[in-house]
Amino acid sequence: MITNLRPFQIFLLVSFLFLALLSLILLRGFSPNTSAENNPYGPRVVIWGPFPFNDVEDVLQQITDEEEAFGVVDYVFVSKEQFADRFLNAIAEGNAPDLVMLPHTELVSQRSKLLPIPYDTDGFSTRNIRDRYVDGAEIFALQNGLYAVPYVVDPLVLYWNRDLFAGAGLSGPPRSWEQLVGEAVGALTVRDNSRTILQSALAFGEFRNVRNATAVLSLLMMQSGSTLVTETDRGYEVALNESLVGGRPPLEAALQFYTDFANASNPLYSWNRAQAEDRQAFIAGDVAMYFGFASEAAMIQDRNPNLNFDVAPVPQGSSATVARTYGNFYGLAIPRASRNPQGAFVAARTLASAQNSLNMAVAVGYTPVHRAALTAGTSDAYAAVGYEAALVARGWLQPDSASTDTAFQSMVEDVNSARSRVGSAASDAINRLIMAY
Repeated sequence: MITNLRPFQIFLLVSFLFLALLSLILLRGFSPNTSAENNPYGPRVVIWGPFPFNDVEDVLQQITDEEEAFGVVDYVFVSKEQFADRFLNAIAEGNAPDLVMLPHTELVSQRSKLLPIPYDTDGFSTRNIRDRYVDGAEIFALQNGLYAVPYVVDPLVLYWNRDLFAGAGLSGPPRSWEQLVGEAVGALTVRDNSRTILQSALAFGEFRNVRNATAVLSLLMMQSGSTLVTETDRGYEVALNESLVGGRPPLEAALQFYTDFANASNPLYSWNRAQAEDRQAFIAGDVAMYFGFASEAAMIQDRNPNLNFDVAPVPQGSSATVARTYGNFYGLAIPRASRNPQGAFVAARTLASAQNSLNMAVAVGYTPVHRAALTAGTSDAYAAVGYEAALVARGWLQPDSASTDTAFQSMVEDVNSARSRVGSAASDAINRLIMAY
């Protein structure tokens, strides 16, 4: 009977009852899946990226539906043009994002602000990276760590007008540059007696009205065997004009070939500064071939549903033993100023899984870099070309996209205006880039 208990025993009993009640209260308020202390993503992960908000949110919601804890991950759209300034200001204000979808073209300029993932981190050894992602994605793997978890790529492909090709008696797009120069340009370029261009085979030669001029020049010099830019103990070695295979210096070879198409006295003449922007001209049916990124297919189709076009791999040299195209690679990078770097790392690993990266690539019109996602393939006829191109796509360590565009624009226009010969213009461009690193 409780009435027979001694005072000390009563005290112990009441104490135990109180502790039991307190434990129940605490347990009722604890959720192992959502508490900040136990959620692997932490209290909140803020991601910045250049992809449309609704597209990204749909993918994040899919992940959250399968893993409730992922609901703490939020996305903020930041355009490519605004990113550098907004990122710097956010860091200064102590309000940096926890994760950024970073293009490889901005890796060098933003490197000091990013937290590298050590290669002894579980799942991110150099062996894991090589096995898991396409070769071009290794651009984020620098000497002291992985600066962004590879995510998606947008490879350069060839768009071609089926009606214009058929009208010129051509059965399909050129597979080699020799075929493009020897057959396609002459058959598809229409000029009047005064050599005014009425229809263009392709838009090479100028910079201001060629939407992807930097990418095309990069493609040409890579196919010419350029050593590109390498990281050394002394910094970045700019070797764009140095060849891995011998022959003419690669940047000079690319520049000469490219500008020949804007030289009115050259048989390849098919483009000039007076023409409309090349993508718009292709959509209007005035250009037979357009070198664009794989992500542009849906937009081109939307702009002109009646345009009878298709997508093909970019041409290669007829004697080339290794195929190459240019690609814009995106990775998930953790800012040093992140308030939740551990949660950001877990979020990056989740987003970059084979299935999740595939879902994101489909949503934003890009191509996955995860080998398993590419192996699964796609039923989309346009995307299938992007999948093929992703395997041979490469980028290079640019100081930043704006500096590269400026250097390449000056290089092209110096040649076209006869201010410089090809060799001097290429050397000047390299010097401008060296100053920008």
